[in-house]
Amino acid sequence: MTTQQKLMTADELLLLSESGEGKRYELVRGVLIERVATGDPHALTVSRTTTVLTNYSDDNDYGETRAGEPGYRLEFAPDTVRAPDVAWIAPGRIPEGVQGFPNLAPDLVVEVVSPGQNLAEKAAMWLSFGSREVWVANPDPISIIRYRPGQPPEVLGEDDVLDGGELLPGFSIEVWRLFRRRR
Repeated sequence: MTTQQKLMTADELLLLSESGEGKRYELVRGVLIERVATGDPHALTVSRTTTVLTNYSDDNDYGETRAGEPGYRLEFAPDTVRAPDVAWIAPGRIPEGVQGFPNLAPDLVVEVVSPGQNLAEKAAMWLSFGSREVWVANPDPISIIRYRPGQPPEVLGEDDVLDGGELLPGFSIEVWRLFRRRR
């Protein structure tokens, strides 16, 4: 006799995250996946990238930035809820008053490299659900791998300039600035 695992829903995941037990989870086709806490330089890179994207959005009154591993519902029955390190959403995509997990893939996802992660696979997953761009930030050695649909990955070193292209008009920054304050 085989025992089938009970699949969890996005609503049950939201209740679990509100229980305050301090663990972080994602949901992949109904299966709960525990995420491991990260330290520096991961946290610093998330913070700096969030600040840069938030300043861009505020200065241009264009889009919204989310951080703190916000969850996005990508599939239903069984549910998939994934949580990027940083997300940027184009204007008008999140309806007013949304509670919990929006039913969308962010336009831009930023994932910061942590030990043991396959972020090329995760970038492909985000793109398959409709994200328009994924930046994989690697603190050591400092680099950004930029993934866009139908294009090969673009590797930018710390001395390169990352531009926003059509997604973030007028945005540009030297890559190293996403990782530290000074050269």
